[in-house]
Amino acid sequence: MKKSFLILIILLTAALVGVSGCLGSDDAGSNTTNNTTNNTTEPPAGEADNSSNDSNQSNVTIIRTFSAAVVSVNPLPEGFTHIATRSAVSNTQGLGISEAYNGFRNMLTYDNANVFLSVYRCTAKTADEVIQDMIASHASRYGNDSRVSTVMINGHEATLLEATVLDTPQEGRYILVWSNWTGDPFDDSFLVVVNGQVNYSVIKALAEASNL
Repeated sequence: MKKSFLILIILLTAALVGVSGCLGSDDAGSNTTNNTTNNTTEPPAGEADNSSNDSNQSNVTIIRTFSAAVVSVNPLPEGFTHIATRSAVSNTQGLGISEAYNGFRNMLTYDNANVFLSVYRCTAKTADEVIQDMIASHASRYGNDSRVSTVMINGHEATLLEATVLDTPQEGRYILVWSNWTGDPFDDSFLVVVNGQVNYSVIKALAEASNL
């Protein structure tokens, strides 16, 4: 009789331990699921969401085939009128470039003022080196009236050269310039320039519409 009672107690104890273990396993699994969900949906503290920059960068067209089509803008922003697209040489445009690089220039008007979108294929130097030359030339020409800053266009950096003189320069107060390059060291780099005798907001609008 005692033996049967002892066996019954052992069986009941084992059953209770088994049930407790199962309940513990369910709780642990629930916690793990919640932690995983929180980690994947919430960014780490102190880190910014840069997804908008990535989407801007996807709008940039890397130049691979060089023709007059690279300076075409379609559709044009409101207020712009296309006049002509012609071949151009970099050192004849008053941009502070001493080397003669071949390129194409899109001539437009905005409120009867000329605006230009130009692209030059850089050969003797990279486009970034040409930009440094332009900065030096701009500072030498305008001295204390020269301002150089970095702005963002379509998710990439561009250099803004500004002349704060009283008389508007022939090439305009603002020259916006940047490099368009595949990143392959064996590929040419291209210099993109937007300028004209218009306000900076007009220069920026054309630069963004170019998608370069």
